[in-house]
Amino acid sequence: MTLAVLDRPTAASRRPAAPVAWRSDVRGPLACTVVLSAAAVVLGTGWVPVVDRLLTGAGLAVAVAATAAVWATRRSRAGVRSMAVPAAHLLAVALLYAGTASPTVLLLLLGPLWLLASHPTRAGIPVAVGGTALVLLVPDLVGTASGAQHPLPGALLLGPLVVAAGSVAVNESRRRLLAQGHQIARLQREQAVLLEQVQSRADELDTASRILAARAQTMTSVIDAVTQQSIIGTDRDGTIRVWNPGAERMLGLPRLDVVRKRSILEFHEPEELSAAAESTGSPTPLEALVHAARTDGSDVRDWTYVAADGTHRTVSVAITPRADDRGVHAGWNFVGTDMTETRATERMKDQFVSLISHELRTPLSSILGYLELVMDDEDQPLTDDQRKYLSTVERNAQRLLRLVGDLLFTAQVESGRFTLQPADVDLAAVVRAAEETARVAAANAGVELVVEVPADGLVVSGDAVRLGQACDNLVSNAVKFTPRDGQVRLSLRRSWQTADGEVVADERPGAVPVALLSVADTGLGIPTGEQGQLFTRFFRSSTARRNAVPGVGLGLTITKAITTAHGGSLDLVSAEGQGTTFTMTLPLDPAA
Repeated sequence: MTLAVLDRPTAASRRPAAPVAWRSDVRGPLACTVVLSAAAVVLGTGWVPVVDRLLTGAGLAVAVAATAAVWATRRSRAGVRSMAVPAAHLLAVALLYAGTASPTVLLLLLGPLWLLASHPTRAGIPVAVGGTALVLLVPDLVGTASGAQHPLPGALLLGPLVVAAGSVAVNESRRRLLAQGHQIARLQREQAVLLEQVQSRADELDTASRILAARAQTMTSVIDAVTQQSIIGTDRDGTIRVWNPGAERMLGLPRLDVVRKRSILEFHEPEELSAAAESTGSPTPLEALVHAARTDGSDVRDWTYVAADGTHRTVSVAITPRADDRGVHAGWNFVGTDMTETRATERMKDQFVSLISHELRTPLSSILGYLELVMDDEDQPLTDDQRKYLSTVERNAQRLLRLVGDLLFTAQVESGRFTLQPADVDLAAVVRAAEETARVAAANAGVELVVEVPADGLVVSGDAVRLGQACDNLVSNAVKFTPRDGQVRLSLRRSWQTADGEVVADERPGAVPVALLSVADTGLGIPTGEQGQLFTRFFRSSTARRNAVPGVGLGLTITKAITTAHGGSLDLVSAEGQGTTFTMTLPLDPAA
């Protein structure tokens, strides 16, 4: 939006006004010229008798010279400030008065007296008063004119007084006019500056408006281009203001039927909102819907959407607050991805894994039991070849049993049935046990194992079996992914973690003690683009597939679940071809 009512200042409006005190003024010279020209005509025609032609001629000559001087200096600062020219006019009038002895000539005093009274300073007033008195006395001083033609005796006193009063009045008026002129000129200059500033701001506003309009158009285009996710924007009361084609496709209603007409709550399952309100203690369904986003700044979880045809869809909804251009909370954004088929597939997969695991566990246990009886039967001892063959069978059966156990464990984690048996656990002993377990495999692979643990141990509260399982997984993975002559380093140390998650070596205010268990290898490394999927069930990196590293992709998933269940975190740093470091951070009991 532009300020169309404001015109750009012209060059004339921006030009500073000339100072009024020195502005060229032709009114004074013009008045003197007119008056003296009229006097010359009157004298030339004989309407006013001439008593002394010499004085009259001298007066006209002085008047003409003074008038010429006024015209010549009308544009000069010195000419405006000079009082010589109006004084010369007074002398000319005095000579004409003496040469004609006519009081009518005294009218010619008006021009020079006005110029003196209008002088920029008050110095012209005494000159005007003195000049008037001199003019009235000149006839007597030069000895011309008859007494009857002289002014009244009181005129010698009254005339200068009147001139003095009038000059003061004219001078003050002139000064006030000059001051007002200066003020007007200053205001005009300020007006020009303000007009330039307003025009500049108007141009900036116009540019900003075009940029905002372009950004809004771009954002609208981006939102409308999303067809696989629903993007719904609401105000603070839940009334829908944004409804993209993805929302139309998912919920079966066009934009015109929804925007400003319906609430986001109409597309949620009421029972689900009621349960959420009860669990969070929210007073309204909308508050229950946005409770986590209001508290944490964002929230991503599954909700049930109800489409226009009554179909129920499981949607992963990312909820974030929305602010206006002033930064004030204006509503909520809901970005939804239809997960109905994905969640159904996951449930089927979990059921299948659980079913197969149970079905496999029983026969495997039976196989291992009978193998143990056969191999330990002293009445019917086995030959060396038989024992070798059965040992291979037992080793693979044990491997299958561990795999089944891993599958059952991941199913328990997914279903929320994973439990711990907490106790005091010495992590140093856990690390040493993991090193001992992996020693044979590492020696066969030509990989060096290095252990660095505190001599006095490091105790945490947790499940010893599960922590041992997690550590075993990290060490066995490191050994498998490290080529011959490589190294795997196991280290354990006490550290501190600040409130924002930063791990520091020294104690700080507000920091809590933690145990850092690191497993670093010099192996194949993990591509950067795959590191985010590394803890996903059954995921195997491209380096593992290319190098035919054995595994099914469950070890890191289990390790991550165990670490999270203990209130810790599992982080990794890796570069392809340079190795990988996994760091398990576990809260440390300060009393221990």
